[in-house]
Amino acid sequence: MRRTALIALLLGVAALVTTVVYAGIGGVEQAVLRLGVAGLLLVALIHLPVIALTGAAWWLIGAELPGASVWKFIWARYVREATAEVLPFSQLGGIVAGARALSLAGLESLPVAATLLKDLLLEQLAKVPYVLAGLAVLLLGGRDAPLRLVAAALAPLGLLALAAFLGRARLAGLFTRFAAALARRRPALGVAANASLEPLWRWDRRAGAALATHAVTWVLGAGETWVVCRLMGLAVSPAQALVIDSLFSGLRTVGFAVPAALGIQEAGYVLVCALVGVPPAPAVALSLIRRVREMLLGVPALGIWQAVEGGRALAGLSESK
Repeated sequence: MRRTALIALLLGVAALVTTVVYAGIGGVEQAVLRLGVAGLLLVALIHLPVIALTGAAWWLIGAELPGASVWKFIWARYVREATAEVLPFSQLGGIVAGARALSLAGLESLPVAATLLKDLLLEQLAKVPYVLAGLAVLLLGGRDAPLRLVAAALAPLGLLALAAFLGRARLAGLFTRFAAALARRRPALGVAANASLEPLWRWDRRAGAALATHAVTWVLGAGETWVVCRLMGLAVSPAQALVIDSLFSGLRTVGFAVPAALGIQEAGYVLVCALVGVPPAPAVALSLIRRVREMLLGVPALGIWQAVEGGRALAGLSESK
């Protein structure tokens, strides 16, 4: 592990411990135990559709690649999340693992990297209206105002369309310069890169569908938050769950370089939950329950992935003899 990553990890652990102590260890423990084993399993199960949809969004971008299938992309997304959330790596480590999982499934590395980059951009672009919707609901107030909630959710979609339109030209210029610089150094690789990256700046129905799918998955995150809060006995409305999850999603972006967002995640939940009147103890419990969910789903994925990697390595050794 690099020194910077180790420092980030240690600071994250320190922030995590500080946040738990501040919230009160006893209160956090009670809030988590209210779910029980059945509740934790339910929380893990309801996240599976989110993984499937985010994998499908990635597949929409790379569906034309030779050997591509929606299940391969869903599996790669599963590995991507498991690596980023369970292992002591930053989000970048999960991204690399997801690309590796697709390569092991028979897809070429360079086109996979291109689709992955486009998927990341679209996913973050879809987050913008979601965060703005949560902020709008918070500012407008009210616990269960359906019309207000719908208006707040729909208003930022214009910004999303504008960002997509303006960003396309900028993205095209960026990757054109990248491919040209690569071609000057290694002509053959430059041509291949240009062919692989060209779809990145092409805005078509698949890109629009992927963007819409990511937008749906962000909204499903609010539903997950609401379910967890209700299982803990918290009287949180759907609008409040939207505020918590959307603003937390925005804050968590800050913890991109911190392995598993340690400390950043807990402090972020305490901050956004306070905005809707949720005390620190259940806020930290909400974060820890999310971490348990990640372990329940991530450990099996990592075990299968490593088994595939091991089988591939053994096959290579046997062929070399």
